[in-house]
Amino acid sequence: MKPLSIFYKLLTESEIELIHESAIGILSDPGMKFENQTMLEALEKKGATVDFSSQVAKLPKKLIEETIVMAGKEELERVKGKSLEKETELENMLTFSWHTPYRNRTPKIQASFGGGAPLFYDYSKKINRYATGEDFLKMIHLAEGLPEITTVGNAVHYIKEIDGSDVAPKMVAIKGAALVAKHSSKPGCTTIIDKRQLPYLMEMGRIVKDSKEAYIKSPILVNIHDTEPPLRLTKPEGSLIEAMMKHNLSIFILPMPLAGISAPIYPTAAAIIGVAEILGVWTAVKAVNENIAVEASCVSGVLNPATGAASFATPETVMIDLAVAQLFREKYGVPCGTGLGLIDAPVPGPLSIFERTFKAMASALAGEPSFAAGLLGGGVVFSMEQAIIDLDIALCQERYVRGIGGDEFKDSLKLIRDKGIGGLFIDTDHTAKNFRNYLTMARAIKNLKSTSVQDAAKNDPVKLAHEKCLDILSTTKIYNIPEEKAREIDKLVEAAHKELASLKGAVE
Repeated sequence: MKPLSIFYKLLTESEIELIHESAIGILSDPGMKFENQTMLEALEKKGATVDFSSQVAKLPKKLIEETIVMAGKEELERVKGKSLEKETELENMLTFSWHTPYRNRTPKIQASFGGGAPLFYDYSKKINRYATGEDFLKMIHLAEGLPEITTVGNAVHYIKEIDGSDVAPKMVAIKGAALVAKHSSKPGCTTIIDKRQLPYLMEMGRIVKDSKEAYIKSPILVNIHDTEPPLRLTKPEGSLIEAMMKHNLSIFILPMPLAGISAPIYPTAAAIIGVAEILGVWTAVKAVNENIAVEASCVSGVLNPATGAASFATPETVMIDLAVAQLFREKYGVPCGTGLGLIDAPVPGPLSIFERTFKAMASALAGEPSFAAGLLGGGVVFSMEQAIIDLDIALCQERYVRGIGGDEFKDSLKLIRDKGIGGLFIDTDHTAKNFRNYLTMARAIKNLKSTSVQDAAKNDPVKLAHEKCLDILSTTKIYNIPEEKAREIDKLVEAAHKELASLKGAVE
């Protein structure tokens, strides 16, 4: 099969240069706010103009461009000699997550359970409710039965115990990570909200990976970092980044420019802010230690005029993300992820299918493929049923981008001639042997050739997805880490509870 080789380009070469120069210009005037003393001091030593009272650094163009060159060389080294078949095989990067961009522009389906949604869609009650530890374990169990899910993090937050009692805020990440560590054969990202959680999560990762060296090479149970638009790295995020740098962990920054809210209404302006925030954080990281690996995604939103809130599933959000991704890939030689994981629909159904399909196909045809799984409501809701539907959409997306072929012409001619005029192929050995490789067969989105209303109701995608979830959960064996490792993890959770359970607020 011959994959697509020509992709839609949102920006012209001159527009790429304009966004690049505009982002660099913004970082020199008005600059960017870094609420972290270590970064400000490092930037000043590298030639930035720093106002320590306002915590604003104005970055010189030369320093930013040196950072871009370092990131490009880093990427070349990262993929050197790799097949790019699996993102999880790449070293010196934050564990593969739903934000991670693909190096291969026509990859196989590889998705992750991640995102940290506080709410869980309960199909039986048709409600969104706060997630429990039981929901978290069910999410992990489902992933074990889905080969396309390559890593598992906290697609939901472990917010409540089964009895309905609240989990201490500082223990949400710890308890969720412990379940991932003990019951997932493919552990990935989990959310950190306080740097005091980091030692516990790193130690869990070390237990899973068997050594500190293996953990640093392929880190798990740690998270990406968000800027606060426009042009601000907050004290908690700066503190976490500083702590992760001390352990030589990759720094993955994810800006969320909101057109009409925290950015001008122009999609171009939001893209400029997204690029500037990535380059600003990268420059600060490299100023502290140029050997720290850097990565990025841009997940944009736009003003919803009807509600005044942010919306994540409009054509404008896709254009903003793709503009940033095109600039990074074509000018900097570095991939940058997009916000395919976020859509607005609050529950699985027609709206969620439309929004995900639109974002998925637009991104794929621009050469920035991504495969989302399960997030709804702007990342606030996780649905197992939506995950099944999303993987069906991913299957269609991957099949189209894989291309129509080019090696079957001679065989096609022979097959047609063998049957001749009026010949049928439905009962041939060739069809029986090859239909699974050439015909798309989804789990929940069925192709119905029927006028029956009853057939349509029986084949409702959400209903079929729910049934598939139940089937997977009933037939998939629960994974358990070796007992001695599980005991070590339990001891870590106990220790974390003693230190963190009573704490309130973020730490600087």
